[in-house]
Amino acid sequence: MANRNWNNDENDIKDKYGDLKANAPNPVNINPQFMGNYPQPKATTSKIPELPPSVVADTESPAINRPPKSPGPALGPYFQFISTDINKMLWMGSALIFRHVSFNQPNIEFICDTKVDYNWEILYENIFDLCAYRVNIFIKLRSGEGDDKIIWKIDWGDKKTDGSFLIARLDQKWRGGFFSCNGFDAYVPKQVASNLTYSNVWNHLLSIHEETPLHLLLWGGDQNYIDFIFDDVPFLRAWINMEWNERWTTDFRDDLKQQVEQYYFNTYAENWDCRPEVRKALTSIPNLMMWDDHDIFDGAGSYPPLLHDSPVMMGLFLSAQKMRLLFQHHTTSEKAREHQMFGYQGYNFFARCGRYLAIIGTDGRTERDTETVQHEKTWDMIFDKLENNLDDVEHLIILFPVPFSFIRVHIAESIQERLKNFPNKWRKLPLIKKTNSIFGLPELYDDLLDEWTHRDHIEERNRALLRFQKISQEKKIRITYFSGDVHCCGVGRFQTRGSYRPLPINDAKLMYQIISSAIVNMPPSEMAIRIAHHFKTKWNPIDNTEEEMIDFFERKTENGRKLFYKKFRPNRNWCYFEQCSNIISSNVTVVHTSCLHCFPTRDNPIIPTTLGPTSNQEGKGSQQPPIHSHSHQKLCHEQIQTDQRQIGSNDLRIRFWLESADKHQDGRQFVSYDLLIPNLK
Repeated sequence: MANRNWNNDENDIKDKYGDLKANAPNPVNINPQFMGNYPQPKATTSKIPELPPSVVADTESPAINRPPKSPGPALGPYFQFISTDINKMLWMGSALIFRHVSFNQPNIEFICDTKVDYNWEILYENIFDLCAYRVNIFIKLRSGEGDDKIIWKIDWGDKKTDGSFLIARLDQKWRGGFFSCNGFDAYVPKQVASNLTYSNVWNHLLSIHEETPLHLLLWGGDQNYIDFIFDDVPFLRAWINMEWNERWTTDFRDDLKQQVEQYYFNTYAENWDCRPEVRKALTSIPNLMMWDDHDIFDGAGSYPPLLHDSPVMMGLFLSAQKMRLLFQHHTTSEKAREHQMFGYQGYNFFARCGRYLAIIGTDGRTERDTETVQHEKTWDMIFDKLENNLDDVEHLIILFPVPFSFIRVHIAESIQERLKNFPNKWRKLPLIKKTNSIFGLPELYDDLLDEWTHRDHIEERNRALLRFQKISQEKKIRITYFSGDVHCCGVGRFQTRGSYRPLPINDAKLMYQIISSAIVNMPPSEMAIRIAHHFKTKWNPIDNTEEEMIDFFERKTENGRKLFYKKFRPNRNWCYFEQCSNIISSNVTVVHTSCLHCFPTRDNPIIPTTLGPTSNQEGKGSQQPPIHSHSHQKLCHEQIQTDQRQIGSNDLRIRFWLESADKHQDGRQFVSYDLLIPNLK
């Protein structure tokens, strides 16, 4: 984070009306060292009001109850993938298990055709009357192709549970899923949330998993929506309504901290355990997660210093961090480095997926402020990992919860910055107050500042892009970015600039941005999507590099008609990815390419005039080829059949699964679109 040199003159801190300036330092926390470094509360004799009793929530709530209810005497197991060690021939993961403190440690058993070693760790001996256990799992990787089924059984003392997950053998190509935005935010109307449901897209993902089991599930942020904490916790509800100066100088008290931590804990427990689709995924697919702002509070990290450094907002952040580390990564702040998470102040991960695939997850919230997304020391750690751990890797997936490549909206940024700097007295005017967030700033201000393409973050992004290009060129690794956050889906692309660019298979600057969002939350309107297409979607960010959001969606999900706006789709979605040998496959239609984009041949028309689902009539499974495929291969159908050598042996296939916005008699239907990313020669 940037070092701030503040002048403590009152004219620099307060405006002419006596209100604290949003861009000024927080007067009770002048120079915090990291997010969560809030001052100790003063001694007081007053008591924070108790939480109200839990009641069944309306469907727009991110939890099953409001406030979320305390869990029962057992939770889990929730499985996490950590990495594979090719030298030691090991698959490494963990299981998170909670048991009421009145019970003994459960017994776990693994049954499979390969060797499994495991050991127990206690993360918390008593956290809200539960003991939190981490089971470290080490599975011997077997040579060859195919999967190994790992059956698990737990004896809890008063009951028994069981299940299974699959791991890829050493030479097996990995299959995975990716999504973000697993809940409804506070602005989604009750009827809309009820119509969409939590589970519809999840059920499709799980139906694919039943057909072709996934080795890995990537969660790209907003695993939970904590937005309702400001309604459900009495003190925070009062805090939101305090006068401006009082709000940003109020202590984060110890008794409030206890309530807040319990709220975060219970929200995770309800979403993890009471939603059957989520519980099934966590117990049958090894997971990897990276958080985003709604796992903390909306816009966390993207507020000016007065707000960002205030004791309450920092206290909320630290509570969210504690529960994020526990539920999403099976660790604690004291043990995270031992558990292979790294960063200067944040918590990033690197995972090797067999021989040829690696994933790096970047924590864009812990070190974030209005000037910085990740500290320079963290960037150095990231590139040190990449320099030393990519032998034989051909594809690197970089998980940025917020898109690394997206549209640019300079005019909107300028307007929001001006509105943010209005005197606080003006913010109280009814017309302006209606357009502000609960924190008293323009509603879009933090959303725009969250973006990597914001003018305050674009230089940091471009410096990182140059380093990624260098890694790609030197290591001969194809880099692909996975992101969510923006509630729609789309594809961005970096590539060498100019008409004489190398062939795609030789272009180290060719990097795709996969945007898959959201699996639950309400998508934007068609009008919002049209407006997004009119912002800047193509430019040259650095020397000899072209960046653009591409026209990826040729056909409409609902009826197969040609689209005019092709860059983004307002449909809930998830993304399937797999390593593949070549593009000759029963699941992918071979098509001509033109200008690096795919079109059907006259003799092989693949686009229907009316669209049936590529899932089955119940909206499950993967029954038919995608309605559109996008590839960089400049080879016709006949040449592909005769020249396999040019295609490469470890391409990465991305399949977008979009939910139809129309509700059909037999349930919602799902349609797929494919992108084939060549490895780098």
